Amino acid sequence: MFTRITTLLTVIILYCCSFQVAAQRADSLKADLRLLQTKLTTTHPDMYAYISDNKWADLFDSCYQQINDDTDERQFYGIVKLLLSAVGDGHLSTGAAPPFAQFIHTENSYLPLLTYISEDSIFITGSIDNIIPTGSRLISVNSHPANVMLEKMRGYLMSDGYNNTKKNLVLNQIFYFYYYLAYGYSGGFTVTYAEGSGQIKTVSLTAVKEATINRLKTPATASPLLSFSITEDKTGILIIRTFGYTDLQEAKLDYPAFLEQSFRQLKKAGIKKLIIDLRDNGGGRDAYGVILYSYLSKQPFRYYLYQEKDKKKLSGRPGLGLQQPAALHYDGPVAILIGGQTFSAAAEFCSVAYSHDRAIFFGEETGGTYEGNHSGQLIETVLPFSKVSIWISTIRYVMDVRPPKYPGHGIIPHQPVPVGIDAYIRQEDKVMEAALQWTPVRQ
Repeated sequence: MFTRITTLLTVIILYCCSFQVAAQRADSLKADLRLLQTKLTTTHPDMYAYISDNKWADLFDSCYQQINDDTDERQFYGIVKLLLSAVGDGHLSTGAAPPFAQFIHTENSYLPLLTYISEDSIFITGSIDNIIPTGSRLISVNSHPANVMLEKMRGYLMSDGYNNTKKNLVLNQIFYFYYYLAYGYSGGFTVTYAEGSGQIKTVSLTAVKEATINRLKTPATASPLLSFSITEDKTGILIIRTFGYTDLQEAKLDYPAFLEQSFRQLKKAGIKKLIIDLRDNGGGRDAYGVILYSYLSKQPFRYYLYQEKDKKKLSGRPGLGLQQPAALHYDGPVAILIGGQTFSAAAEFCSVAYSHDRAIFFGEETGGTYEGNHSGQLIETVLPFSKVSIWISTIRYVMDVRPPKYPGHGIIPHQPVPVGIDAYIRQEDKVMEAALQWTPVRQ
């Protein structure tokens, strides 16, 4: 009898202890979420630019209520990303706790597909043993319809305003991870797809590690960060892949000197039109966008309307006040190539050029919003219990441009050039082709 009572008491004690630990975990995760909310509302320079305070409060409460004793690392990380995504700031970012990050990259297994998103459709560009024909359109995975998956996965990604083109680029690289983040682990997948002929088929796939999926990818070819060339028909092509000072320094490139040399060569050659390719330019130094526009303007211009930190206007920074044109400025026709990766300082340059009607834009909507952005120095916070890291913008950049036609969106190209799946697979540059074929209207 005594033995049975002792055993029962032991079980009760262990149960109570485990319940207490679980309850402490839930409380600790909720405390992390409250800290995230506090840091955002006190640090971010324009928290409610793209979501009202009421909608934010409702979303936060909904996420807060989801946390319980069984909330694991994946679920909590997803909640953090969902909240940050809702702010509409592409400079916000988050990183998983180190042990979970290691699990993600070395231990976990995923849906073994490479994908490409075009016009809200998901296409398959790679699969294990090529079991699915390249170019097939994804219909569903484990009964989750493709359009539902896409909307849900975009909800975890940070981008300026209401933009999706930048989010699509991320999903093109790691679709498998965001499927896991949205739906959890699965050892196998039932994939339904439509071949190019329209025939619908279903296959079963087994989960594989990230390293195996990465081997399906085509290695990226190295391209110069800065380049300028002139075609036989007198078209200048200026490619600027970054405004990043560190990247250019490491490549031993002098950006101001490169621009001066390029525009001197351009003027001497008497080119008929200039194409500026910023599709891979994720931003960098504010001043580099200002300098570039000075070569396109023949009169003084304004760039930033203002910059603000802690509700105070900043002064003495590049791009504030009246800017002067460069001595070697170019007055001829300009085409600017843009896409989802055109972000931050590169999108700011595009905003000014667009507002002044200084160029015809080709490609897809920029990842950075037309009105400005939230960036500057990012402040890091590590949530104490979960060890999830978040980086929060501190400066509000407001461009000196005409009122937006599409508030909360990037620069919408005059000449949209969607890249279909066939052109993507064949690596055809349809955007550059369109710009090369463009005939400027002479004034």
